[in-house]
Amino acid sequence: MAVERIEDAPQIELKDIARSYGEGEATVHALRGVSLTIRAGEMVALMGPSGSGKSSLMNILGLFDRATSGTYTLNGQDMTRLNSRQQALMRGRKIAFVFQGIHLLPRLNALSNVELPMQYARIPSARRREAALRALQLLGVEPLQKRYPSQMSGGQAQRVAIARAIAPDPDVLLADEPTGALDRKSGELVLGAFQALHDQTGVTVIIVTHDPFVAQHAERIISLEDGQIVDDQLVANRLMVSQPLSSGGHA
Repeated sequence: MAVERIEDAPQIELKDIARSYGEGEATVHALRGVSLTIRAGEMVALMGPSGSGKSSLMNILGLFDRATSGTYTLNGQDMTRLNSRQQALMRGRKIAFVFQGIHLLPRLNALSNVELPMQYARIPSARRREAALRALQLLGVEPLQKRYPSQMSGGQAQRVAIARAIAPDPDVLLADEPTGALDRKSGELVLGAFQALHDQTGVTVIIVTHDPFVAQHAERIISLEDGQIVDDQLVANRLMVSQPLSSGGHA
């Protein structure tokens, strides 16, 4: 995995992004002219209440949805010009996802769960095994590689899910309310995993959350309301999780 962080390189650029649903009087404007730049290696929180537009923005960033208008470039490439097949390829190669629901397959152990997306991508067996073990080690859950999801705590399972996301070495990691289903202790361990992952690999991390406590673990908070950015600031008193990831056998 790459460790280089290019602080001044614009990786994600959004210009006047709008997203609306419906027609006429029933039209809902989820995003209203959002413009922002996220540089390679940043750890960013997109924060806002329900209905603020943060989920719509994440879906556009993750290429699950298309903007009604505006432009979105990733690593200098215009994402709005890609067809559905090209977007799917980009999701598989450059963008990874972690969701609130952990979505590990119950009949596969941790190692097989991490390997599975790379198997679909037709990555050779030896390469995907090496990448999966490296990701599990980085997330502090390598000792759990032969365990099944039912044998893990919520925090352990979420860290395995993060390992699955980052094993193919993506450029951008999108996390949608990744601690929402966890207790506070497990949630802090997962946030610590994101911080360590970000610091050690240089991957760009974007966490979508409504929780100010979660957002304070990022380097930068972008706040949305009514489909618009209302604040964008660096975190002055960033919360850091000091417990090492090697606690994979615990919470």
